[in-house]
Amino acid sequence: MIRTVTHTLLAAGLAGAVPSVGRVTLPSAGAADAVSYGYRLVEPRPADVQNGARVPLIVFLHGSGERGSDNEAQLKHFVNDAGSDAFQAKNPCFVLAVQCPADERWVDIALDSEGRAKWSEGLKTAASPTRALHAVQLAIDEVMRTKPVDPARVYLTGISMGGFGAFDLAVRTPEKFAAMASICGGGDPARAGSLRGLPVLVAHGMDDPVVPIACSRAMAEAVRAAGGSVTVREYPGIGHEAWPKAYTSEADGVLVWMFAQHKGAAK
Repeated sequence: MIRTVTHTLLAAGLAGAVPSVGRVTLPSAGAADAVSYGYRLVEPRPADVQNGARVPLIVFLHGSGERGSDNEAQLKHFVNDAGSDAFQAKNPCFVLAVQCPADERWVDIALDSEGRAKWSEGLKTAASPTRALHAVQLAIDEVMRTKPVDPARVYLTGISMGGFGAFDLAVRTPEKFAAMASICGGGDPARAGSLRGLPVLVAHGMDDPVVPIACSRAMAEAVRAAGGSVTVREYPGIGHEAWPKAYTSEADGVLVWMFAQHKGAAK
């Protein structure tokens, strides 16, 4: 399939470099039906990729509230922080964040009578990824082809709708990632066997009224039953927005766990 990806490096900000801008276009049978997906790419400091050095890539899938076409809303959670000088000095990496359009989702899921996703019912993996998730796949391929990414340290994470998307993408191409972390999301337990060789982390607020913690627990149990490796973080007294704690905790946070994973390392 033809794909078009462009990069435009913007001016540096005070707290760190502004993420570069990219776009993936998925053509269809009719040119009028082509859909374009914007993305942003946090890039490491030039000094960290000198002399042939390669650094990790984090693929971040945003939640339903950041959908749109401005190619900015998906920076709100995690991505802007990951582009800061402080973050990059500690963990040099690329961070890829594609934006899902307002009328699409990362995964196909049942809707209620008002068109709202019924996340509480979990996910059944469709035969093919949604167009938005396919755009993520193409963007990953392009970044890995054109940037000094370490293929043994490609990480996948997502929040809420993006947590479901992370599971869906991981079961389709588990060989591409060194680790996957779903925050207040869920997946299809019937596909957990595909994750047997992939380190998985699930994090969830125990008082989540939007996506029940049972969605994460079901996936954790299914991965374990399939012989896979799963780490669980459950946060008492926290509702749906579990990602601030998940991404910022120094002791047992997602990022500490994630950067410790390396494809091909001894289990």
